[in-house]
Amino acid sequence: MATSITIIFSPYHVGLRDHRVGNGPHRIRSLGVTDELEKMGVRIHITEIEPVDNYEGEIGRSFEVMRRISKAVTAAVSNNSFPLILSGNCMASAAVACGLGIKDLAFIYFDAHDDLDSPEVNENGYFDAMGLSMLRGESWNTLMKTVPGYEPFAYDRFLYCGLRDQSEVQRQRVIDAGMHSVWGKIERKVDFAKELEAQLDKFSYNQALVHLDLDVLDESYGKVNDFPSPGGLFEDELVACMGMLPNKAVPKSLTVCSFDPNSGDGDKIAHIAIRAIKTFFQSLIEADALETKS
Repeated sequence: MATSITIIFSPYHVGLRDHRVGNGPHRIRSLGVTDELEKMGVRIHITEIEPVDNYEGEIGRSFEVMRRISKAVTAAVSNNSFPLILSGNCMASAAVACGLGIKDLAFIYFDAHDDLDSPEVNENGYFDAMGLSMLRGESWNTLMKTVPGYEPFAYDRFLYCGLRDQSEVQRQRVIDAGMHSVWGKIERKVDFAKELEAQLDKFSYNQALVHLDLDVLDESYGKVNDFPSPGGLFEDELVACMGMLPNKAVPKSLTVCSFDPNSGDGDKIAHIAIRAIKTFFQSLIEADALETKS
């Protein structure tokens, strides 16, 4: 049982502080996520990733952020504290996986995008689309070896929820990698909570990294970042799914990321994020996986 939550605050987009999605952690924090968690009676520690301006380019800066996140996660776990990572970039979760130190780690990803691009297939030059190909040893191998705790991960216990904004090549790569998915659909509404529950009952996702990319929300909520898409989760569905996880799996971390509050209605999206985070941790408490103050 974890005895506290450590918020790892990483407000970076490709190593640039407070830039685009790097502003997301600030908005979530400014609207009171720490206070809301403390109201539950949980001890909160905060670790902030310091600037990485002295590193070379977006690649050099990004990998230094990942190295620091990995170390921060390891430190939190060693202190029996549950890591909550508020990140700009999605690739933070690759660092979290390294820092957790769990060899047979499961993954539960709420995301409209697969993050599995390698440089060979990437079409838009978006570096943050490659985190999961890095983690499975497909790309950027030399730099990944500098991330503490790194070893290539298999994705046989990997579950997406809300995945939808993909090319045919990207979709096939997910299938070929052995990943499971509750796919979002444009042509009809998916019952995400029901289908997620069925997947969690079908396979074991104990000792799981949980990843919440806020663009998993349907585009009707506005632009969460520069890549909105239809066919996603509604707010109540997301909250229901987050509340379900501690009862159907054993989460070991939560990353919340990829939210640019200046793209659209930032306060609305931040409040949804806070509600989802609160529900997740309340369920952890009820599942006796997180201790409250006596």
